[in-house]
Amino acid sequence: MTERKLIAVLTDVCETAKQGDNGFVWLTHTGHWRTPQVVAVFTTEQARKKALSSGWDTWFINEVNIALDSVKSKAQAIHFDSEEACNSSSRGDWEKHLSRRDSVH
Repeated sequence: MTERKLIAVLTDVCETAKQGDNGFVWLTHTGHWRTPQVVAVFTTEQARKKALSSGWDTWFINEVNIALDSVKSKAQAIHFDSEEACNSSSRGDWEKHLSRRDSVH
């Protein structure tokens, strides 16, 4: 039940974040709902770097933390990635790509 609540609040954050025209396309999470790792995904590495250098990440982290707090969760980590990086290193296999990240961090 609470996993569904987590997905619902993160979906709200995602839909709001997609309204900015900066290359952000979707987000996901891994791990337990109480301490998820949240991953924001951009189309390209260039879009990701531009968003991070403009301070977008600060806004996004704040929005995620507010959403998680509403379901009594706390992010273990918030990462920023790109479809381009996944295609390059994992041939577009997000499950493989995210598991690599989990084993590194």
